[in-house]
Amino acid sequence: MNAAQILDIICGSSTVHGLMDKSSSDAKYRASALGWLNLIIQDIQNRQQNWHWRWLEKTATTSTVASQLNYELPTDIDTNKVLQVYDQTNDFTYRFIPYDRFKRMVADPSNNTGDPKSWTLWANELLLYPVPLSVITVFMDYVSILTDASDNSTELSIPDKYRSVIIDGVLTYAYKFDPEMGNWQNQEAIYEIGIKKMLQDNQSNPAEIVKSESHRYRLMRNKIDGRNSEYFPLAEDYA
Repeated sequence: MNAAQILDIICGSSTVHGLMDKSSSDAKYRASALGWLNLIIQDIQNRQQNWHWRWLEKTATTSTVASQLNYELPTDIDTNKVLQVYDQTNDFTYRFIPYDRFKRMVADPSNNTGDPKSWTLWANELLLYPVPLSVITVFMDYVSILTDASDNSTELSIPDKYRSVIIDGVLTYAYKFDPEMGNWQNQEAIYEIGIKKMLQDNQSNPAEIVKSESHRYRLMRNKIDGRNSEYFPLAEDYA
């Protein structure tokens, strides 16, 4: 899913009659719709509650340099949301130390070199301690940020199954701009329902999902076992 496809649905194209019933050649209106789309992208970015959107999880690698303490963070990181830093070669996960505590313990990190054991963050950089003595490939699990969309074929980071939620959000702004096309408050309520579903999906725990089973087999098994309910979980369902 990319921004151009979303804008085609909203504004129309040579092959699609847009939802807003505007001329597909109206470049100014399409540019306005792109601005609304980016407002929705920013809103979805900020809806992360207690836990980040799982589909924004990424892993980056960096190679250390002998005697170098600090390393740049990924450009798309979301406000220093680093989850883990580790070395797969030596099978070792570094320990996080808050920077203020780190600095109280170590005034001059360059006095201690060797294999890193800890990491901290400062000035939008990753600091490793002890300071690496050799080249090591360091892995970093982090949460990325949603960037503004452009009217092109660049894919959005939001999963395709939430396309309707994005469209509902853009239509909220479109109806504010042109009230004759629809009630923006009703449309906003529809958008909020979609956001709620996204949050529910994001909070689901794979360990809580019952083992998949054909509904036909489930009903047949319940009849054999003499159960009246359509479904009653068995111990093996959680195996």
